[in-house]
Amino acid sequence: MVETTTLAVGGAALAVLLVLVAVLLRLRGGDGKYDDAEAQAAHERARERDAAEAAPVGTETTAVVLELVDGGETARVSVNGLYTFVHDVPDDVAENDTVRLKVTNHSPDGNAAQATYLGRA
Repeated sequence: MVETTTLAVGGAALAVLLVLVAVLLRLRGGDGKYDDAEAQAAHERARERDAAEAAPVGTETTAVVLELVDGGETARVSVNGLYTFVHDVPDDVAENDTVRLKVTNHSPDGNAAQATYLGRA
C-alpha cells in the first residue's frame, strides 16, 4: 500500500512541474506561433498594425506570388508584410511569378487584404 506522504510528495512534484510548464509557455510569448523570439515579436507587431497603412485601398503595386489557392484562381502575395489575396489570376500564373495588383479592401479583422489582378509585372 502507498503511504500518504508518498502521495503528497508525488502530488506536490506534479504541481511544481505544471507550474514550470506554464511559466515556460508564458515566457515564450504571445500565441506561441514561432519558436524564434524575434519572429514571434514581428508576428505580434504585424497583428497590431493597421492594414490600411500596410496596403491602402486603391494602391497599385507588384508582388511575388507566394501560393496559389482556390484551385489556382487566387494568388496569395505579401504587400508590405500584409497577406493579400489577388483574385481572378490567369491559369498560367505560377508561384514565384511577379504580378501587378490593385488593393480593393481589407478583411474585417484587418489581418489580410483583397486585390484585383492587373497583369504580369
